[in-house]
Amino acid sequence: MQPAGSVRRRIKEVKLVYWRMIIKRGRQGLPLIKGVLLVAVGFCLVSIAVFKWPYLNLIPQTAPVFAPGGGNLSRSGLFLQVLGHYNLDFVRIISEELPLPSRYLPFQPAATTKLIPWLSLNSTGLGVDLKPINLVQTELGWFQQLVARGSERSTGANKSQIDEALTGLQAASVSVQEQKTQPAPQKAEGPPRVAIYHTHTSEDYVPSSGNTHTYGQEAGIVAVGRVLAQKIEEHGIGVIHNTTIHDAHVFREAYLRSGDTINSLLRENPKLDVILDIHRDAPSKDKAKSRDLTTAEIDGQPAGRVYMIVGTDRLGLTHPNWHQNHTFAQELQEQLEELFPGLSRGIKIDTARFNQHLHPRLMLIEIGGEQNSLEEAKLGASCLADALAAWFEKHDQD
Repeated sequence: MQPAGSVRRRIKEVKLVYWRMIIKRGRQGLPLIKGVLLVAVGFCLVSIAVFKWPYLNLIPQTAPVFAPGGGNLSRSGLFLQVLGHYNLDFVRIISEELPLPSRYLPFQPAATTKLIPWLSLNSTGLGVDLKPINLVQTELGWFQQLVARGSERSTGANKSQIDEALTGLQAASVSVQEQKTQPAPQKAEGPPRVAIYHTHTSEDYVPSSGNTHTYGQEAGIVAVGRVLAQKIEEHGIGVIHNTTIHDAHVFREAYLRSGDTINSLLRENPKLDVILDIHRDAPSKDKAKSRDLTTAEIDGQPAGRVYMIVGTDRLGLTHPNWHQNHTFAQELQEQLEELFPGLSRGIKIDTARFNQHLHPRLMLIEIGGEQNSLEEAKLGASCLADALAAWFEKHDQD
């Protein structure tokens, strides 16, 4: 039997190790906690000022418009009155400058907070999430990896739909080479040269499916990607069509997940020449205008038009060689115009990088819009395949 003093000493040592572990973990998380607190405090200060609290005398007196009584402004609700002097749609500005939280989110009715009446959480149907922590998570990749990754919160679909999507669609995630039902007329030789994937795997075409997004079963955009892959293979070019689900859990984190997919594809297929992230567009809330923008006539048949998006480093995320992606987009655009005049909607230079920093010929391409039928989008995809094959022929000769 051990002496009582020895037992007490042992207990004390165990407790000391336990508290040291707690302190160590707390220190590791301290920078993150500080960052969250700073964002929250800043948001609260702006909210207090806009919420018509009395002037706090914190604004420098050097700017007359912000001084007490300056510019005929009262001391209450100063920020709100200053903003009211500018005829700007601040929600639209935020949605354009921070594209990831607004561009592809499904519509949700606006909900006004009780504490801050001027703030709508999903105002104007754009799905712009103005919660400060969510904006930071969405736009700063390093913060996403610390905070957002692994979260189980969902947007745009309930939990049962999400679980169904992960079970049903993940089972369908196969490459074109593995699909035996529709063999390509011409067998591609050598390693794959093209990879196709979908950051937003749930996007669909309303006239065919009745929904803008489909969960729990294959969505229209995946079917369009399959046609694109099959048509490219008919030209003798090896293709991988990856249908990994990226947008089921926490929609705004889809680009984080698709970035992991791209890295995996590149590790397994280091000789990939072109990587395509295939989407469908939704350019306008006006259904007729939206369809008109995304529809062209090819050989007397309506086809979903092709729109190329080039990402940049304008949001501050590293992407020093984005001009290489732009050059590829211009070359592909020339082939489209030569073969199918009017099919291309042009090239958009965007502020976000859309994972295009991972490969010099990684391109985000919109095929059709939500008001196009699935068959129209497939026709657009088939034409894009012909243009890409023409690009390869020219590129291989150079």
